Amino acid sequence: MRILLTGGQGFVGQHFKARLKDRIPGHVLLEDPMDIRDRAAVERFVKDEKPDACLHLAAVSSVAREKAENAEAWTVNLDGTLILAETFETHAPQASFVFVSTAEIYGASFASGQPLDESALIAPVSSYASSKAAADLAIGNLSQEGLHGLRLRSFTQAGTAQDEEAILPFLAAQVARIEAGQQPPAMTVGHPDAGFDITDVRDACDAYIDALALPRPLPNGTVLNICSGVTRSVRSMARDLLEVAGISASLKVDSTIPCPSGLPSMRGNPAAARQALGWAPRIPWHETLVTVLNDWRYRIRP
Repeated sequence: MRILLTGGQGFVGQHFKARLKDRIPGHVLLEDPMDIRDRAAVERFVKDEKPDACLHLAAVSSVAREKAENAEAWTVNLDGTLILAETFETHAPQASFVFVSTAEIYGASFASGQPLDESALIAPVSSYASSKAAADLAIGNLSQEGLHGLRLRSFTQAGTAQDEEAILPFLAAQVARIEAGQQPPAMTVGHPDAGFDITDVRDACDAYIDALALPRPLPNGTVLNICSGVTRSVRSMARDLLEVAGISASLKVDSTIPCPSGLPSMRGNPAAARQALGWAPRIPWHETLVTVLNDWRYRIRP
């Protein structure tokens, strides 16, 4: 299998490549530092390399970067996705196109408090989520025209080498610093009751590989939530990390710290992915906590 991967240098991309080696030995991974907004470069690469599948991860996803470069978020997340998908539709019509979308496109729909399935109303509340929602819908439209598109709406992921602005690393970094005597025994959070549906990034990458390796393709345009179905509050995650570390600390609330998702609570229904892919998260929550905390123990060492 010849797999074109975009965004391979990012947090998820690095984990995906490591899992791919174990899951599909003998695959050919195609990577190129091309700008996906450059239609000529994309078309040339796809025509020359003839991929059997594409996993499209590349996106402007950083909240901080999005605010500073809002226009780039739209050109990369929407325009770049369109160029890539249209190129596959034209020059690699038999290839599968797996687009990694985001659960943040459900936005205001999370206010229902219910676990959302793929039929939930798309109602983004940020520029990032809006640009991803537009791309998600565009892939759906192209799939009606013949693109072998599959949309995976991923909820929050956690793992090693993740930016500290993500919620679990944000908490784990503080616990590691308290443990090492680099910070007083107090954790600062912005929204202690905000809830996240978190999946270990290794489990999420297994879902992406399952989608690429299906013996028979799913109907064009299929949408699947990639999530655990369990919501954990910031407060409970901080408590769990402190318990793993075997230390105590107070929790201080600083309302000026933004919530990473901008949403009060997120919870998904993973039933469709379980049925379509035979996928389910397998890594225990405790193992994810230990993995992320150990990563930060190493990263803060003098």
